[in-house]
Amino acid sequence: MEKVREVRKFMAFVLIVIATGLLTACSDNSDNSGGDTDTPSGDEEPTPLSTYEVGGFLLDFTFESAQLDIIAPDGRLLLQGLGAAPVEGDKPTDSGFAVRDIDLSFEEKFGSFRPIEEANGPWLVASKLRVADHKDGEITFALDAADGRVLALLIFTSPDEGHLQMSIEPQEAGSRFSWGFACDGDDHFMGFGSQSWDVDHRGFTVPTWVEEQGLGKVENDEYDTSWLLGTGRRHSAHIPIPQYWSRRGYILTAETNLRAIFALCSENEQTARVEIETPSALHLFNGPTYPEAIERATARFGRPRQPPSFAFAPWLDATYGSENVRRVALKLREKNIPSSVIWSEDWKGAYWSGDDYVLTEEWEVDRTLYPDFEDLADDLHDSGFKFFVYFNSFIYKNANVWNETAPNGYLIKDDNGDPFTFLGHKFSDCSLVDLSDPEARTWAKSKLDDAMDLGADGWMGDFGEWMPVTAQTTGGNGMDQHNLHPVQWQEVQREAIDERTDGVERLFFSRSGYFGTPELADVIWAADQRTAFWEDDGMPTILPIGIGLGVVGVSTYGHDIAGYQAVNNTNPPATKELFFRWTTLGAWSPVMRTHHGKQANLNWNWESDDETVEHFRRWAAFHMNLVPYWEGLAKIAHETGLSIWRGLGTAFPEDEKVWPINDQVMVGDAVMIAPVMTEGALSREVYLPKGSWFTWDDEDGPTQGETNITLDASWTEIPVLVRAGGVIPMFPDGVMTLANASDEVLGPESVGDDRVVKVFLGASGEFREKKGLTYRLEQLTEMGDLATVTYSWQGNSVPVCPSTDSSAPCILETGTRRERIKVVGTGVLEVADGSTAVATFIVEGGDSARQLVFDIQR
Repeated sequence: MEKVREVRKFMAFVLIVIATGLLTACSDNSDNSGGDTDTPSGDEEPTPLSTYEVGGFLLDFTFESAQLDIIAPDGRLLLQGLGAAPVEGDKPTDSGFAVRDIDLSFEEKFGSFRPIEEANGPWLVASKLRVADHKDGEITFALDAADGRVLALLIFTSPDEGHLQMSIEPQEAGSRFSWGFACDGDDHFMGFGSQSWDVDHRGFTVPTWVEEQGLGKVENDEYDTSWLLGTGRRHSAHIPIPQYWSRRGYILTAETNLRAIFALCSENEQTARVEIETPSALHLFNGPTYPEAIERATARFGRPRQPPSFAFAPWLDATYGSENVRRVALKLREKNIPSSVIWSEDWKGAYWSGDDYVLTEEWEVDRTLYPDFEDLADDLHDSGFKFFVYFNSFIYKNANVWNETAPNGYLIKDDNGDPFTFLGHKFSDCSLVDLSDPEARTWAKSKLDDAMDLGADGWMGDFGEWMPVTAQTTGGNGMDQHNLHPVQWQEVQREAIDERTDGVERLFFSRSGYFGTPELADVIWAADQRTAFWEDDGMPTILPIGIGLGVVGVSTYGHDIAGYQAVNNTNPPATKELFFRWTTLGAWSPVMRTHHGKQANLNWNWESDDETVEHFRRWAAFHMNLVPYWEGLAKIAHETGLSIWRGLGTAFPEDEKVWPINDQVMVGDAVMIAPVMTEGALSREVYLPKGSWFTWDDEDGPTQGETNITLDASWTEIPVLVRAGGVIPMFPDGVMTLANASDEVLGPESVGDDRVVKVFLGASGEFREKKGLTYRLEQLTEMGDLATVTYSWQGNSVPVCPSTDSSAPCILETGTRRERIKVVGTGVLEVADGSTAVATFIVEGGDSARQLVFDIQR
């Protein structure tokens, strides 16, 4: 093994020598336990480059210029360091390592935070590297300034295979640390959580700080006066986890609870850098493929949860009290609209303010609107629904709950020890529950317990972004606690649900978060979009948010169908066109959920006319049919970190054209959706990456990728493409709920292991359901225009069905390039062109009497 390691190390070093044009000797690690250069014998000059191995990674240092290159175990150059360079202006744009003493504070307004930095001196550039300590599996380097001061210590370890950690310890010059590296024309960066505008962050400087996404957004991060009114900056985000996926084949994570800044070829087209408060750590997770990198990153920072099955059935909101909630539930069943969840955010009270429907700020049921809440919950359960309510961590001074919390010390505090108050989202004084205080957590959890005791099965756990940085908490000051508050809020909710022992499945859904959120929250939603097609904060933001969340470990994701915000008439209420378009997108999202919106009576909704009822029914049924696919993808996410929605840059990183695409997304590894999000449009252009691509339901055959095509799409449709090799198992029609099923409201038990399986020939592929049912397509020859297509099941030729009720196996439908074939049981379907075998489709697992319909496109 030692010899193999040395060979691998030597080959990697040869590659970097070729890449950089340097021809220098590499010293053995054991000879470099101290000092900053190799010292050869005789009169030779010191060798300027030394290489160290940590966990298979090669760290190449040019000590005299403080340059660091990081090379993957397979020899790929991951990060090419920068040497020492003068600081021009106020940023160390071109320097490898620099440190500064900076005091950071924030001006705060309505959940938005404007950073204010006061420098206590210039940036100090590391001009020299020095080995401070070297032992097996760990090496420490000191960064020295030209004046002799030690700026920081860099401690390199490899906690796991493919994982390089650089811990940064501040020393004599301040705690703000900058690490710069080269950026070339091939570099692209995806991630940073719920970023609503961009997918590829090349050319941008991205700050990561938990805050309101904003009511509308400006196109940059400059703080004009609009931020005081709640308008977001370009990179304002509810879940801004500092982690990105690089086209070079690695994930980089900045582990800090404070603000981090990523300048990604934005200050200089040829350089990038990470700026972070120390002590902290930077983690590099090697790929080279995205699935490998995200598996390693989520092993360290948390995998997505596997939510209860009912998360993947449609959710409908219903408000205005018990009578109306019962009416909505009855209508859903009468109209055969599949759904497993009804949620009523006004369970705690609400009132009308003009056209706005405004919630009160209590933490318990409003007996005026819901006098029989317990009976209502029972009725909904009997009708095949889960019943959800609403909570957030605000405590308003004019609410009854103030008297339960403030006198007991459960709230965040000011410097005098009194409750810290600020102007809240209801434009009156409020505070926050101090969720770092065990007693306050117990109180908050008791309120969640009370709701479950009444019959609630879950809730929206709203907000979490407003922690004031000048507040004091049991866990520390507000600055240190700010990014932690939404995670603490999720911890309380998680504990409340997990501590129940009654066997009832429950979940909560959140909009804000930070490190820890993926393994705590069952579902994340995209927050409060405009009820509009607008690019800044409307429907077009849904895909970028979901793509960025996938890179930081969030998988089960949804959004408010038709949006939420129509603030001060800055954008119109939801229109019929918007509702139709957003419904089709919701059907192809992991969680399909409606919201009445802020201007509830003005927004178009699923009940607005008969055509809309039917449109919603059709797509809700389609979303329900996809449940085997949703659950199988969720299992992959839980086991590997690979999310349900995936940006094209994660699936096709070698194709530079896909990185900036923010209006197409992969659903699993085979399906790509391209929703129409332009008002008035009836078609759209779609880019197809490499491969053969089919449209979901056409018979036109495949289109070869690396090209643009234009697809028609009326209001009722959404363009969907599937790669050759795609296998998508679906329920047959008829499943109405995934919770509390009955003879009247059918659940998945009614179809058992029966499936409709979409199969797209032309490449090999497979899919495994959550329960283990497996489908495997083996492509034996290249596809072309087949002369005579024949099918056989278990070695026997499959005939055409004389009628639709003919016994299986038989071919139900034939087309130019599409057939529908029904069979019984498990086995092998063979596809042939005359006497030449073309492909085999293998079905394993499940009931021996299961009925399958293969919908095959070729």
